Amino acid sequence: MAGKRMLTARLTADMITQDDVFTAEGQLLIPENTVLTDSIIASLKERSIFAVRIQVKEDGKTPVLHSELTEGNGKEETVVSVSGTKEEQTGPGKILQDAVKERENLTESSFVASVPDIQEKEGTESYYEKVRETKEFKEFQSSFMATVDSLKDTLSQAVRGEDIDTEVILKETENVVSTSRNSLHILDMLQCMRGYDDMTYMHCLNVAILGNLIGRVSNKRMSEEDLELLTLSGLLHDIGKIMIPDDILHKPDRLTISEYNLVKTHVLQGHNILKDRKLDARVIDAVMRHHERMDGSGYPGGYRADQIGEFPKILAIADTFDAMTSKRPYRDAICPFAVIAMFEREGITKYDLEYLLPFLNTVVQAYINTDVELSNGEQGKVVLINKDSLSRPVVKVGAFYCDLVREPDVTITKIIGM
Repeated sequence: MAGKRMLTARLTADMITQDDVFTAEGQLLIPENTVLTDSIIASLKERSIFAVRIQVKEDGKTPVLHSELTEGNGKEETVVSVSGTKEEQTGPGKILQDAVKERENLTESSFVASVPDIQEKEGTESYYEKVRETKEFKEFQSSFMATVDSLKDTLSQAVRGEDIDTEVILKETENVVSTSRNSLHILDMLQCMRGYDDMTYMHCLNVAILGNLIGRVSNKRMSEEDLELLTLSGLLHDIGKIMIPDDILHKPDRLTISEYNLVKTHVLQGHNILKDRKLDARVIDAVMRHHERMDGSGYPGGYRADQIGEFPKILAIADTFDAMTSKRPYRDAICPFAVIAMFEREGITKYDLEYLLPFLNTVVQAYINTDVELSNGEQGKVVLINKDSLSRPVVKVGAFYCDLVREPDVTITKIIGM
C-alpha cells in the first residue's frame, strides 16, 4: 500500500503505520503496520514525534483504516513494540505506556536556552504587535526616524561637496541605540520597523546599528573609538547609491544585466565622494569593499580573505542580513530563518566566520518565543534554538514539539506579525 506522511496532531485511531517510528536516539517505538489507538497517539505526542507515515489508499490521500480491512472476520489485531520486538494483542496495546512527559530529544547540551531578559511572548496578539504598542518602541521609532531624516540631509550635502558632520550623525545614532536595553532588545526594535519603506537611508542606519552589534559581540577587544568608526562606516556605506537613478533603485522588476552593473558602481561612486574627506582610511575602505566576499566572488575587485579589511567583512554581513530581511520593490521581505539558512550554507566560503557566527548566535535568540508559520501550513512558537543548525529551531505546535532538525521537509516560512 502507498504511504503518506501525516502530522501527529491529525492522526486518528484505526489508522495504520506505513513505516517504523523511532525516537530521536534511534530506539524503535512502534513498527510498521501498527494500528493506532488513542493511547498510542497520545504517547507519540508525549515523545514529541511530529509526524508519522501512514498507509493510504490508491488515491494517495485517504487513510487506510484497520476496521475496514478486518470487517467481518471478528479479529482485532494490534502490532505493538516497546523494546523493538513485535507482539500480537487483543484490544488496544500498551505501547509507550511508560513514556515520560519530558521531551527526551531536547537536551540542554543540544540547544541554546532562552535568554532570561526576553519576556514570554504569548497571547492572541503577535509578539511584534505588542512591542509596537510599548512606550520603548515609540521612543525608538521617533529617534530612529529623526536620525534617518538627519542622515538623509547629511549624505545629500556630502554628495554636493559639503562637509560631513560625523559627530552629529554618530551622536544621533548613539541616541537611537541608547533607547534599547541590550543587543536582543534592539533587534526586536529593528524588526518592528520592517513595515516602513526601506529607502537607502533607513538601510544605512540599520547596517550601522547591526555593524556596531557585530563588532561588540565578535571582538571584545575592539575599542570604543573603533566601534564609532565601524558605525560611521555603516552610515556611509551606501552613499554612492544617491548617484544611481531612482527608477533603477526602485524598479519593481528584475534588473537587466546593464542595470545591475550600474547599481554595482555605487561602491566606486561612494569611494569617489569620500576619498578626499578627512576620514579614517578604514571607513573609506569599508564603503568601497563591503560587497567583497572571502572566496573572491564579490565586487568591485574580487578580493579574497586576507585582502579584505575588518570593517568591510563586518558590514558585508550586516548589509546582506538587512537587505534580505527587508521588503524591496521587486520582492517581499525574506523570512529571517531562510536568511540564516543561507548564511549557514554560504558562510564558510563567503563570509568571515569570526564575525558571522557570533552575529547569527545573537540574532536567533531574538526569535525565541516568536510565532511562526511552517511550510506545511501549521503555526507554532519558537521555543528552543538548535546550536548546530540555527535556522532549524524547535517549534511548539499546539501541545507537542517539532524539532526541525529531525523534520527536514519542514521549514519556517514566516515570522507572524513582522
